[in-house]
Amino acid sequence: MSLPAAAIPSTIPSVNQAAAEESPQPPRPEYDNEVAHTIWELERGVRRGYGGEATRLALLKAHVEQMRLFETRLDIPEAGRSFLRLQDRSAPSVLVLAGEEQDCSGLQTLGSRLHRAGFGVLATSLAYRRLDRPGLSPFYWQTCLDEAENRYDMLNHYATRIAVIGFGLGAAIALHLATRKRVNAVVGVFPILDAKLGATDQLRTMMRNLAPRLFKTPPKWTMQRRLATTGVQKATSQFAAPILVLVEERSQKGDAGRSQRFVKQLAARGGAQLQSVPAGAADALPDATIDTLLAFLKQR
Repeated sequence: MSLPAAAIPSTIPSVNQAAAEESPQPPRPEYDNEVAHTIWELERGVRRGYGGEATRLALLKAHVEQMRLFETRLDIPEAGRSFLRLQDRSAPSVLVLAGEEQDCSGLQTLGSRLHRAGFGVLATSLAYRRLDRPGLSPFYWQTCLDEAENRYDMLNHYATRIAVIGFGLGAAIALHLATRKRVNAVVGVFPILDAKLGATDQLRTMMRNLAPRLFKTPPKWTMQRRLATTGVQKATSQFAAPILVLVEERSQKGDAGRSQRFVKQLAARGGAQLQSVPAGAADALPDATIDTLLAFLKQR
């Protein structure tokens, strides 16, 4: 069954238009309330069994519209905001998670290729874009994981199955997400899956533990990476979804190098497929690499 057409508001934008279309209404409190009420009404209808495709599609679009309103208020450039690409009907879909301190501006080409290949696509950055706001939890990476779970739930309204692609630290978030949700496949692109603290950061951590009131912002990325990657090895043993990892051909240093070594060990144990990417391709994946990624997703 579907909700009556009158129950599905016309203010929710259509998808599959420009890669980063403007919201149909200017950000204003009353419009925020309209979108929030729309989400409430649609979710209530779905819970009551009015779960037709039109209803679930409207619910997903309302969620994305609300998310983009928040991003507008965070001054995220239009090209960098979350975007949605859907098929004509519910289909296998992909949740794409941007890397740390990144938005969605570099994901448009990949999103378009995924969509042309028959997938629904929701690309989004997470709260870890910035760590300079006061009052954030020291376990801020966990906030990012909670947000990724929320994005999964949004996309799941209009997907037959969901794979997750994570860039950088987003790959670690994707692996953790697969232990919480039914993820069909995981792809890590230049992933950060293993990290440690240097001597300076160890000293700062000790000082933070001794005098936490002196610190107004959460630990920086070195600590967030370590916290987020601590449970990655355990996470990979808690789900059966296949894993594909893309790494640069050249050897890396620091956390990226540690992550490469971890991935090679994981692949040697049969826990993941490993694909090398030419050095310098981090900003734009080669067509051949995207073809490999698409072939992997289509087999699942």
